[in-house]
Order: sequence, then C-alpha cells, then structure tokens
Amino acid sequence: MAASTNDRVGSVRVRRRRWWLPVSLILPAGLALGSWWLTEPLTDRGAPPGWVPPPPVLEEVATPEPGERSPVWPEGRTAGVRAKTVALEVLLAAAARLSRVEDYTATFRKQERIKGKLGPVQTLEMKVRHKPFAIYFKFLSPKDGSEVVYAEGHHDNKLIAHSSGVARFLVPRLAVPPDHPLALADSRHPVTEAGLANLTAKLIRFRRLDLNDPEAETVLDRTRDADGREWLRSVHTHPNHHPERPFARVEVLYDPESFFPMDIRSYDWPPPGHTGDLLLAEHYHYENLNLDAALTAQDFDPANPAYAFHRY
Repeated sequence: MAASTNDRVGSVRVRRRRWWLPVSLILPAGLALGSWWLTEPLTDRGAPPGWVPPPPVLEEVATPEPGERSPVWPEGRTAGVRAKTVALEVLLAAAARLSRVEDYTATFRKQERIKGKLGPVQTLEMKVRHKPFAIYFKFLSPKDGSEVVYAEGHHDNKLIAHSSGVARFLVPRLAVPPDHPLALADSRHPVTEAGLANLTAKLIRFRRLDLNDPEAETVLDRTRDADGREWLRSVHTHPNHHPERPFARVEVLYDPESFFPMDIRSYDWPPPGHTGDLLLAEHYHYENLNLDAALTAQDFDPANPAYAFHRY
C-alpha cells in the first residue's frame, strides 16, 4: 500500500514537471519575441515630414568678429560690473572659437540631483558634431555599456539608446524624442542641450542678464585643481529667487587658452528656513578634449559595427 501511494505521488510530480517544462520554455520565448517586437529598427527613416532644421546654436549668439581683441582675464580677484563684462567677453570669445570647430570628442563627467537625490558621478565617452547637430554617448562608469546616439534629421529626430544588464534583454533598443520621460529618467537635460556649444550659449544668455541685474554678483579669480592645473574661475550668485534664474549659485572653470567653459557646478535655491551650504544640483566636467577628431556620419549612426546597438 505504501509503495502504491509513493508511486502515485511520484507520478503526479512527473506530470507537474512535464506541464511546467513547456511553460518554462514559452515564457522566455514570449519575452524574447516581445522585446524583439519593441526593439527600434536600425533603418534610418530620416526626419519627420515638414521638418525644418533649427539654426546652429552658435549662430544664435553674437560672436566677436575675426581680429577683435581677445579679452584679458584679471590677475587678481575682480568683482562688480568689470567682472560681469569680462565674463561675457570671455564666453563670446569661446563661442567664436567653437563656431569654427566642426566636431570633437571628449571624456564627459556628470553628477546630477534628480527628484531630490544626488546621483553618482557618471563618466561617458562623448562625440559631438555641430552642423547638423549630432551626439553620441557611451557610459563608462559606474555602469558601463549603455549607449545613446542622436543625429538631427535622422530616425524621426529621436534618440536611439540601449541599456546594459538585464534590462537589455527586455528592451534591447528603443527610440524616443529627446525630451521623453524615458530619456530624462536619469538626466536633468535632453541630449539636444549637451555639449560645449550649448553650454556656452546658455552661459552667454545668463551673463547678459547679469549686466542688467544689480542684484546679480559676479566674482572672477584664478584657481588650481588637485593636479596643479590652473583655471580661470567665475562665481555667480543671486540673493533672491527669480523665475529666470534656475540656480542660486554657479561656478564655472574656463580653460586659460581657449576660454572654453570646461567645468560648471550649479547649486539649487535653498528651501525656506534652510541654513548651511547650498545643495549641488548638477556638475558637468569636460576633459581629454580633441578638436581634431575628424568624425564621420558613421560616428552618429547606431548601425555602426563598432557600437552595440544590435539586438543581442
């Protein structure tokens, strides 16, 4: 009797295993087929119908004419109207130089506060083309492998991205507008605002505001980093919150030769009753800048065999 009972129990277990075996195969197959269906094709569909390319960002700011006198950064600490004027002159000179740069590569580091939480420092490989605008990122740390590419006038003006790790198997590759919530889940700004040209144009806009704002405070000086490299530094503070001012304090480091703004730290407005140091909102840093990269269209094509945008 005991043997018969054991036989029946064993038979049930075998039937359960036989029933579960096809299910265990069907579920992964279904996920694979679903992810294949959701995967954005690499075929370039071009730009949306009726799309007109925007003017290059550097043409939107007034730049010095060739041959104009290069601005002179003061040797000692300088504040007031003179500091505001020099800061604007330096940025206009940087914009003029960048307008003559077709493309470049760099190592890009960023740290951002998103939904109140300061994230880790991220290191990315970066490629940029100015006209028409295109950008490529490859994440190096703390998690490596993810890639993002955007090329104006291609792929319906959407960015193409793939993640790394387990998420890669669920959705191997996707395409979304640069300002889509998915694209901004881990970033404060869309990729269309990235790069030295965009940063310079944005800073020029704020420095022009400073000239007509007696409450805005600007201080210029020089500093050295941990490696002993000298930087030109401008510090901009605003005592009262204003809708046109996204940050209470901004610190910018410029390369002494090119005047390019290579490092920027921005600090959030303090909440009511806050005391102590301001909270860092975002920090961006460029290094290993190569202005002779000689990039091609393939550098901004997700079908590039050197990239990992393929499905698996």
